[in-house]
Amino acid sequence: MADESLVKLATSLAIVAVAMMLAAWRLARGTGVRAGAPVVASDVGIEAAATLEDDTLGLRGRPDYLVRERGRGRIYPVEVKPTRDARVLYESDALQLATYMVLTEARYGSAFAGYGVVRYRSAEFRVDLTAELRRRCLAARDGVRSARRAASVHRSHAIAARCAACAVRPVCGEALVGGSV
Repeated sequence: MADESLVKLATSLAIVAVAMMLAAWRLARGTGVRAGAPVVASDVGIEAAATLEDDTLGLRGRPDYLVRERGRGRIYPVEVKPTRDARVLYESDALQLATYMVLTEARYGSAFAGYGVVRYRSAEFRVDLTAELRRRCLAARDGVRSARRAASVHRSHAIAARCAACAVRPVCGEALVGGSV
């Protein structure tokens, strides 16, 4: 009878272990966060969210994940785009990640890993924070600031779905759908 209980316990533990390994594999596949990598912060409800700010650069952002490398302990941001099904990294996503990398470096200093990860539905991109990417990131920041000060900013696309999801559509004079036009 004791042997039978031991077999049941061992079987139950094996089932739990397999279930946990499957859960870790699914998390890694869906998010880009590797199994066993400690999550420092998360904007998707796993850990407390971390808003990163640098008043000197005038940047702020909240990456989906801040992850600590296993072994070396360095920190890097992960941005997840689960609906993107592309084989190349979009420039806008590279710039968004660059912002998070610059902010991670500002907050964590030498503990910043020097790279970040963007995860699409079927592809993952490791992006190094190079001097060129940093320059493009700060140029985009300057462009946004200039646009905010401009007398008028015109719609930059002809995509109805994008207009439909826009927060300023109700007051936009150039809206493609359901705006003030």
